[in-house]
Amino acid sequence: MLSEKPVIAVIVTCYNQEDVIGDAVRSVLAQATGDIDAKVYAVICDDGSTDNSPAILREFADENPEKVRVVTVTNRHVAGAINAALLAVPWDTEFVVTLGGDDWLADNFVGECLQAIGDADAVIPLMIHYANPHHGYDEKVMVEILHPTLEQIWEWDVTYAYGVALFRRSVLIEAGGFHPGVGGNCDWDMWIDFVARGYKFAYTDKTWFYYRYSPDGLNRRRTKDQWDAERREMRRHHRRTGPLPGPEWPNS
Repeated sequence: MLSEKPVIAVIVTCYNQEDVIGDAVRSVLAQATGDIDAKVYAVICDDGSTDNSPAILREFADENPEKVRVVTVTNRHVAGAINAALLAVPWDTEFVVTLGGDDWLADNFVGECLQAIGDADAVIPLMIHYANPHHGYDEKVMVEILHPTLEQIWEWDVTYAYGVALFRRSVLIEAGGFHPGVGGNCDWDMWIDFVARGYKFAYTDKTWFYYRYSPDGLNRRRTKDQWDAERREMRRHHRRTGPLPGPEWPNS
């Protein structure tokens, strides 16, 4: 259920994304929450960028001091950057959205997710692939299996590894934040943890986020050795034996 005036922190991670980070931040500032009297903050973690990203983020913070907070760390990678920002959200934050610096939200994202939350622990929206040669323009995609079992989420193909959703802050804290030892799989690893803990998910087809395809993105830069090492750490983290999670190296 919602409090009378819920507070939402949208955590944005950034590393050398001067060309696109503005799209992400502006989409947070543009959030409309409809009939819900909510306050939305952008809490941005710059992960040691060496381009003009820090200056761009400072400008956003200077122009929107009541809505934008910027945290700077040095190359903690995706999970570490999210966790650093999670420590910097306003004290009364009830919900958290995680957003990559090259992605962005529909204007009604927060409002529709709040409408859908009910007594669930997280809300999963639609996703639109942007500039992805394997998907049609404006093709909206929902996760393949709703309310997955632990075995289903472990197998990857249910595509629960979308990192953009609205979470109750309390469940992220209870889960210990995102695991820094599994690289770009940290969102998939977190979903496995949520399912194992029995958290409840809600879904909405009334809003979406835009996932910007990049041919040299994090998941396409990792080597097979890195991929296998991350999956071994996921198996250790979840105290499982037997086969490694998910498919073989997807870039083969």
